[in-house]
Amino acid sequence: MSAADSAWLSKTAAELHEAYRARALSPLDLATALMDAVADDARELNAFCLLDRDAALQAAEASARRWRSGTPIGPLDGVPVSIKDLVDVAGWPTRRGSAITAGAPPAAADAPSVALLRQGGAVLFGKTTTTEFGWLADSESPYTGITRNPLAPDRSAGGSSMGAAAHVAKGWGPLALGSDAGGSIRIPASYCGLVGLKPTFGAIPSGPRLSAFAEYAHLGPIARTVADCRLALQVMGRPHPLDPHSLYARAQELPPRRPAIGYLTDAGPDTGLDPRVESAVEELAQRLGRRGHSVVRLRMDWMSLAENAWALWENRLYESFVDAAPGQRAQLDPRLQQLCERGAAHGAERLARARTQLRDVATQLTLAFADVDLLLTPASPAGAPRVGALCADDHPLRDHIRQTFNWQLANPYTFPFNLSQQPALSMPLTTDAGGLPVGLQIVGRKYRDDDVLDFAQMLESTHLFQESEHA
Repeated sequence: MSAADSAWLSKTAAELHEAYRARALSPLDLATALMDAVADDARELNAFCLLDRDAALQAAEASARRWRSGTPIGPLDGVPVSIKDLVDVAGWPTRRGSAITAGAPPAAADAPSVALLRQGGAVLFGKTTTTEFGWLADSESPYTGITRNPLAPDRSAGGSSMGAAAHVAKGWGPLALGSDAGGSIRIPASYCGLVGLKPTFGAIPSGPRLSAFAEYAHLGPIARTVADCRLALQVMGRPHPLDPHSLYARAQELPPRRPAIGYLTDAGPDTGLDPRVESAVEELAQRLGRRGHSVVRLRMDWMSLAENAWALWENRLYESFVDAAPGQRAQLDPRLQQLCERGAAHGAERLARARTQLRDVATQLTLAFADVDLLLTPASPAGAPRVGALCADDHPLRDHIRQTFNWQLANPYTFPFNLSQQPALSMPLTTDAGGLPVGLQIVGRKYRDDDVLDFAQMLESTHLFQESEHA
């Protein structure tokens, strides 16, 4: 691997596209450098559970031929993209971060999102680690062990898209496909100083193999820039007959105007919000107001919501394994077994009251977005905790969170927007008291993904965060 080729690994997808166009770089040289770089990954980040050098080089060689002939097939042609190991890739097993999938046969077909990436010329090179069946917002699983945060190796890379965030933050390629049923793209992006997009539900089509969390789960990209997230959505954000939720009308042309902004830091008592993070959101809101935006502060109690949401989460986990043989369930993480047992024990009245509150909150969000176009919140209350800790040691609900494993209490800002299926993006905002990155979450109206991306690119390009910190 030459130093010149390896230097390209930390470039954005947009920069790689331009380099291929200018013939300053070959997709094959880049793919070779990438596979060399990640070959010893298990001894560093442990971001991958599968690497396929032969397939990557073959796809990169085909891309290189297209670029030489002047016939590239899209903005990601020749760009390396990893796939979270909850998503099927033809010829690769889908292990889902679990020991109970040992011996799983290779997937017979690509998931729709993966098929769209292939059609766009992306170089698929490996599958990234995930928590067991995606249940935990931390970076460990019984199958792959601990995935480390490249910014702080003793800290969590977030979850469940932990490998995706870890390798992009390390600079091993520009893009990863993750999934998010409660924050699993946005929390890792926040912890690793990246941009993570949970688009509108169905914007990126899912496959026919749906989980018990199907109506909450969004597929989306993790990248280092907003522009790269936009490119990924451009390639994957298309209707597909295997996902009826993807078949909505995509044209949303409205006259351009300055968006009305809501912001929220008060999500109820005991959020564990770092004062530096709260100040950064407040300062940004004030600066936007001075620039002519209509800005209003909102408050919603998502901490009490997190308790009811967690009861339903536990019940969905029980549903996920209700048909598993006792021997299979015994192979699950003991914490996951405990949650399944609790999920089975919830009575009809408990679950009915929980669903009622969740519907009420979805209605509150709908009413809030009648008056604002975008909502700004922290993506996480603070930077990454230690692996396995789930929250900071000084979190006011530390003991309860660690006893119940309720990571939604530790991350109350993300999961409500899976209930409402709205687009939400995390991008770097500031650092917490320990110097670890924390993201800003930008939420838009359903189907208005471009509003979120446009606003995020404005912030990124104008360096408004840095200005706000020194205002």
